[in-house]
Amino acid sequence: MRNLLKFGILFCAAIASSATFGLGGDFTLTADDGSDYSLSDSRGKVVILSFGFTFCPDICPTALATISLALRGLGDDASHVDAFFISLDPDRDTPDHLREYTRYFHRDLRGLTGTAEDLKTVADRYRVRYSFVGKGTDKHYTMDHSANLYVIDAQGKLFGILPHGLPPDAVTNSLKSALASRRAGGKTVH
Repeated sequence: MRNLLKFGILFCAAIASSATFGLGGDFTLTADDGSDYSLSDSRGKVVILSFGFTFCPDICPTALATISLALRGLGDDASHVDAFFISLDPDRDTPDHLREYTRYFHRDLRGLTGTAEDLKTVADRYRVRYSFVGKGTDKHYTMDHSANLYVIDAQGKLFGILPHGLPPDAVTNSLKSALASRRAGGKTVH
């Protein structure tokens, strides 16, 4: 377990420079309250992003439960983190449905959606891969999608990519590292 935590922190630190990978960047989507949300709206806070869809049977609920536990692990510092679930299924995941779904996991977790084109642009920017399975032939279609979590620093730059399946403590530690970077004026603290 301790080695897995170290791996998560090292993995996050190893990719701390988004310029190296050309990942991330600002975007604007529709929040679960119907308002527009831009990543730049969270400037000064650390952000954690998860991509998926509300009808996902396993990966998304696991990821959101992990985010919820990670936020709880931060205690009062959680007020300096914005957590978002970006739905890649705008046909079924309306803002109202997203609000109900995300609040089940944590009161401060917010849902984001947009047009199919806007979502594809954001997904491409973060190299999120997804494809619909059975859409058009079955109203109960599903989706194959990548399952990483993305930590964005207080300056809006990609701080780290966390692989699916990390324990909540590893996610908490990654968020703590991003918060420490925030306190150090954007310099990565190891």
